[in-house]
Amino acid sequence: MSNKSIFLIGCVSIVITMFFSCNNKFTNTLFKGKTPHQQYEQQLMDAGLNGTALFKQWVNASKQSILQPISIDVPYLEEAYFAADKPDAVAFIFDARKGEQLQIELELQTLDSTRLFIDLFETIVDTIEQQSAIYSADTRDSLITYNIQDDGRYLLRIQPELLSDISYKLQITAEPSLANPVESRAKQNIGSFFGDGRDANSRRHEGIDIFAEKLTRVVAAANGIVSRVGTNNLGGKIIFLRPEGQSINLYYAHLDSQLVTTGQIVTLGDTLGLIGNTGNARTTPPHLHFGIYTRQGAVDPLPFIRPGKSNPSKITADTKRIGDTVRSINSSMMANIPLVINGVVQNSYRVVFPDKSKTFILQNQITDISKPLRTITLKQSKILYAEPDSSSAHKQKYQSGIQLTVAGEYNDFYFIENKSIKGWIKQ
Repeated sequence: MSNKSIFLIGCVSIVITMFFSCNNKFTNTLFKGKTPHQQYEQQLMDAGLNGTALFKQWVNASKQSILQPISIDVPYLEEAYFAADKPDAVAFIFDARKGEQLQIELELQTLDSTRLFIDLFETIVDTIEQQSAIYSADTRDSLITYNIQDDGRYLLRIQPELLSDISYKLQITAEPSLANPVESRAKQNIGSFFGDGRDANSRRHEGIDIFAEKLTRVVAAANGIVSRVGTNNLGGKIIFLRPEGQSINLYYAHLDSQLVTTGQIVTLGDTLGLIGNTGNARTTPPHLHFGIYTRQGAVDPLPFIRPGKSNPSKITADTKRIGDTVRSINSSMMANIPLVINGVVQNSYRVVFPDKSKTFILQNQITDISKPLRTITLKQSKILYAEPDSSSAHKQKYQSGIQLTVAGEYNDFYFIENKSIKGWIKQ
């Protein structure tokens, strides 16, 4: 980084520090209704920084991360890094199902009280101006939980404050939002799933069947009120439980005995009845038919009680390489591309391309960029650009006849390392 850049960053840092020190006492009231990310952006603008290059880079990074999210699967675990001199943001897009409790855990490693802003979006559209976060926080909350309300694609954006040097560990899991409706100590297994065909496929199974020994206790999967105790032809002896603060009804069927009454208030784990095979289950082994109903009808109970997304794969790639510039050797993509490692996931690295796009690459598909590709002798004078783009800043001009070391390639540019100077020249 040049001395001029260091000086400018230092000046901006002083302005930010002075402004925030004078205005911290107003934070909780001045920005009521705004997310922490929006509050911080407004504070930067009020400090007069909205005309600076750093502010514009920070805002642009925020927008671009949403437009170009990285697709992941939950559960997910990574270790990653944000550099102070490069305003950046990252967004992950993943599938989630109604009933899952999304848990986002961040562990920061930083020398000061720098925050990471976290925003969760439910859907992705082409214009980011239409985006509104369904959940927002900063890393003063180390564990964030959110109950998924609808099946769909979700996006998680993470961005630090300006001038922040942060290493962090991120873990995303999906846990049950309801407890097991069968006593946990009992031997049990799910033998039939939501949507399975019934009566020669004339109807679909509107729940899951949890098989256990007859007279095993069925219990309240949440605090709530018993909304109905009764019988019907299919379910036999049944109980409906309405969880506290939720617009769903839990359905317990094929019971041998009902041990609660309509209107009774129950707490998590209270016994509701005993497993049997009443109703149309008379010819089957004892089991609990467990269903969940919304105003729109039945939904799959499995994500509510057993999402199966609790244990992300361990990181095996070298975390010491975070922050390194490397070169790709992957034959399935353009080879010899300079890449910056921003994170480590399982046996892969999360990398940034020269055009700022992000993806994953296996650890065996990169090599050290210090190993030169070749040496070239210029046949004509060349401009050294800051980026692989002829409209980017000019760093230096090389005269014809000079020898340069090529460390990488991207599109029609060479990446040059010449002593302490790095940049791009046209091929």
